[in-house]
Amino acid sequence: MENFKIIIYSLIQGITEFLPVSSSAHLYLAQGFFNWKESLLLFALGAHLGTLLAVMFHQRKVFSEINFKEKNNKLSLKNNILILALIASIPVITVGAIVVLFFKIDFKTNLLIIALASIFGGILLEIADNFFSKDNKNKMTIQKSLLVGIFQVLAIIPGMSRSGTIITAMRFLGMNRSFSINFSLLCGIPVLIIACSYGFLEIILNYNMYIMKFFLIILFSFGSALVTINFFLAWVNKFSFRVFSIYRICLGVFLLAYLYV
Repeated sequence: MENFKIIIYSLIQGITEFLPVSSSAHLYLAQGFFNWKESLLLFALGAHLGTLLAVMFHQRKVFSEINFKEKNNKLSLKNNILILALIASIPVITVGAIVVLFFKIDFKTNLLIIALASIFGGILLEIADNFFSKDNKNKMTIQKSLLVGIFQVLAIIPGMSRSGTIITAMRFLGMNRSFSINFSLLCGIPVLIIACSYGFLEIILNYNMYIMKFFLIILFSFGSALVTINFFLAWVNKFSFRVFSIYRICLGVFLLAYLYV
């Protein structure tokens, strides 16, 4: 039973972390569906670490091409996609830290919020993906990164989706689908590093480590995340994000029906 839980939790995290469908919402729904009452902190840390390793492995070419200097040998912010992704991650990390440390708000326990956020996020993604003109220049600037980062703050609400908010913002700004996904992957790196660091601190302070379970979670999350990233990038070469918009709206409607019917 414990191994089944590890596999299910890892697969959900690995598959949904980089799709525009909200991993936190799906993990909470799975926790309720399978009636997992005990703390899943160790699971969360292992799953986050596995997906972090997967995205860093997938984007390894970007790291190998880091160039901090321009012709005049000055540090360049404008042309470094990793720096721009870090800038885009600052707002959500800052606001998220404030919420966790000072307000102790747990949105995940509110199915109504998850349902409404899923519907709202799905509608926004559909509008951005299909009804805004696209210049396809894929040129990011510090200003655009900040706009994406501000939009990403919505991802604190389960159901909105971190990757979903970034992809939606990028499509509103005219970027093509593949570039939007790749930028969302890079933006996930600093966020996942912070999440893993916070998880390690909590475990050191409050829990005993179960090494074998921990590494199993990392392994399954890494594998499922890597497969999902490659599938997602192949998907957008042929199709739009519409199926994800429809899925999120349907999920939200289903949750509303569950709550009120």
